[in-house]
Amino acid sequence: MNQTNRFWLTIHVLLALCLSVCLSACEMPPAGSTQAKLEIDPTVNPDTEGIAGADAVKPTADSPVGALIHRIDLPLEVSLEPCWATVNESAVPMLKRGMWQINGLRIGVLDAENATLFAQGLPSIHGESRAKLLGSPHPSSVRSTPRLIQPVVVDLTDPPKSPKVLRLKGGKLQLLAKITRDETGQAYLELTPHHYKPKADLVPRSPLEKQLDGHVFTELTTKLALTRNTAVVVGLYRPWLEPVDLRVPQGPSETGATEGSAKTPEDGRDTLEAEQAADPDQDTTQDAKDAEPEQPEIPNHLGKALMAGQRAGHDTQVIMVISLMDDWD
Repeated sequence: MNQTNRFWLTIHVLLALCLSVCLSACEMPPAGSTQAKLEIDPTVNPDTEGIAGADAVKPTADSPVGALIHRIDLPLEVSLEPCWATVNESAVPMLKRGMWQINGLRIGVLDAENATLFAQGLPSIHGESRAKLLGSPHPSSVRSTPRLIQPVVVDLTDPPKSPKVLRLKGGKLQLLAKITRDETGQAYLELTPHHYKPKADLVPRSPLEKQLDGHVFTELTTKLALTRNTAVVVGLYRPWLEPVDLRVPQGPSETGATEGSAKTPEDGRDTLEAEQAADPDQDTTQDAKDAEPEQPEIPNHLGKALMAGQRAGHDTQVIMVISLMDDWD
């Protein structure tokens, strides 16, 4: 079986088996298995399938296009490096890839010959869901968070430009996806993180316009070609890189230390213990402990908020596999 056929069978079984057609990206109930699997369908004759593929009409700009999306919830504490080792992350331009990583997101292209190795690297899962995304000039949300409770930092710095870092409050985070064809018929998947926050309507707007309320992070938009022997993989980047520090600077008058040299709570306890040893009569009651400088909050990253969470009482990380759909029956 050639590589193209092998990839289509494995990814098709993983993403497309028993899916019903949807008008937009819509999640289906999680599968009952506790292990994500890639399997070859023994009922398919590879020689016949290969002949059918050779006779297929080459797609054009007007040919229908869609994507199959498989979301897998995995244990947060488990490293997915065995999976990512099979993904071609260099398919994403280096600068754009770095911008995703500093925000805690990871993206790359999975090729045919690595599909089985990728699946074998997946640990036991906490849940999964499947969706279809139909071609449209308008993006749809393929991943969404609950309402943000904690502030989230997004680093949009595009070197060598000046730093651009946003602190988000309220609303919710989404991953927008759009799949289209160019004039040659080549399919492209476009992914963009989005902070959705409804705003008051001062003038009439269409529902499609309202869906993009808030901030669409076009600086992070990534566009990748999709073929029958490739898939796009999106997940959590670890270790998380800390973006430009947005914590409130603590001046000498507030903490007795300049920014970058403020003591941690542990340092404060060590200092109190040392002072108590030098002066046993020193007050170490609750009032003294309350005098310790309060530590500034380290904000959440985009990746932590968007691709990590909980499912069935477990801390989880999400990995998504997105492949081309060309079966419209």
